[in-house]
Amino acid sequence: MHERHARRPGWTDLFFDLVFAAAIAQLSAPLDHDYSLYGIARFAFLLALVFLAWFGYTAFSTQFAVDDVVERVLIVAQVFLVAVMAANATDALSSSDAAGFGAAYGGVRAILALQYARVAWVSGSGTLVRRRIGGLCVAVVVWVGAALLPLPYRYAGWAVALLIDFGNSWPASRTTMASPPGATHFPERFGLLTIILLGEFVASVMRGIESQMGWSFLAASAAVLSLALGFTIWSSYSDGAMGWEARHVRSHGDVVRLRAWIALHFALFLGIGVLGVGVRRAIALAPGGHFSDQEQWIICAAAAGIILVIMGIAATSERHVRSGRRSVWLSQAGIALGALTLAPLSTQIVATGILLLLLLYFAAQIVVLIANRRAGRGDSGWLRSTPPATTSHS
Repeated sequence: MHERHARRPGWTDLFFDLVFAAAIAQLSAPLDHDYSLYGIARFAFLLALVFLAWFGYTAFSTQFAVDDVVERVLIVAQVFLVAVMAANATDALSSSDAAGFGAAYGGVRAILALQYARVAWVSGSGTLVRRRIGGLCVAVVVWVGAALLPLPYRYAGWAVALLIDFGNSWPASRTTMASPPGATHFPERFGLLTIILLGEFVASVMRGIESQMGWSFLAASAAVLSLALGFTIWSSYSDGAMGWEARHVRSHGDVVRLRAWIALHFALFLGIGVLGVGVRRAIALAPGGHFSDQEQWIICAAAAGIILVIMGIAATSERHVRSGRRSVWLSQAGIALGALTLAPLSTQIVATGILLLLLLYFAAQIVVLIANRRAGRGDSGWLRSTPPATTSHS
C-alpha cells in the first residue's frame, strides 16, 4: 500500500508474458479459417482461460515478490502447461483436444495454488491466501473432472469452473485495499502484455504480406496502413488513455475502477486478436478487393470496440477524469460510431480504403485523449508525460 520504491517488471515477468503472447497467437490461428461469430465466440472462450492463467500469476507476483529456485521451477511448469494449452487450441470445442486444453488449464491453477501456499505465512495475508487456495483447489477439481465428462456435460462443467475462477479472481473490496496490487508493477505488466500482443498484430501483418503474390499500389498501401493501424492503437492506449499509469488503491472507488480497468484489458486483447486476423485477410486480398459483408462487419465492430475500450480505460484514469469534460467522451463515442457505420459499405469501399478510414478514426481518438489529458493537468506539453512529484527522504 505504501510503496517506498517503484518496482518494475523483471526478466522473468517478460519471459512469462512472451510465452502467453505466443499462446494467444496460437489461439487466433483457427480464427483465420473461421472468421465468423462462432469462431470469435470460440476464440473469446479460450482467450478468457489464457487471460485468467496469466492474470492469476500476475496478481500473485505483484503482491508477493518471490524469486527463488522453487518459484522458478513452478514458473517453468506453468509455462509448459500453457504450451500444452496452446497445442490443444486448434480443434473444435467438442474434441478431445479441447478437453485437454481445459485439463491443462486446471494444472496451471493447481500450480498457482502451490505458489500461494508457499506465502501463507506472510503476515497480514492469511485471509486472502486461504481464500485463493480454497477457490483454486475447487476449480482444479472441476476443470480436470470436466475433461473426463462426455458432451454436453463437459460444457456445464466448464461453465461452473469458469464461474468459480471469476469469483476467486475478484477479492472483496476491503481485502483488496488491505493487500493491493503493486501500484506501478501491476499496470506495467498489463502494458507490457499489450505491447507484446500488438507485436503479434504486426507479425500477423507480415504473414499477410507473405501471402501477397503481386505488389500493386493498393496492395502495398494495405500493408503500410495495417502497420500504421497497430501503431495508432498502441499510441491511443499509452499516450492517450495512459493505460499503464500507476494505480493506487486507497478507497472502494479505486477498487471499482481497478476491476473495470482489468476487465477492459481483456476486451482490448480480444479486439486486437480479432482485428489482427482481419487486417491479415485484407492484405491477402487481390489488389482493390473488397471484404465480404460478414468480414467488414466483424472488422469494423472490432475497431469500434477497441475505440470504446480505450475510452473506458481512459475513464478509469485520474488524469482524464480530472478534466470533467463530457464532450470528450461524447466525441469518442461518435468516433466509434463512425467506425461502425463503415460496416454496411462493403461493396462501395475497397478493403484498403476501410483500413485508411479506421486509421484516421484511431488518430482522431489520440488527438481527443491527449487534448483532454492536457486540460486535466493544466500544462502546455503535448506528448510530455511528467510523473507525479515525489518526496525525497533522508
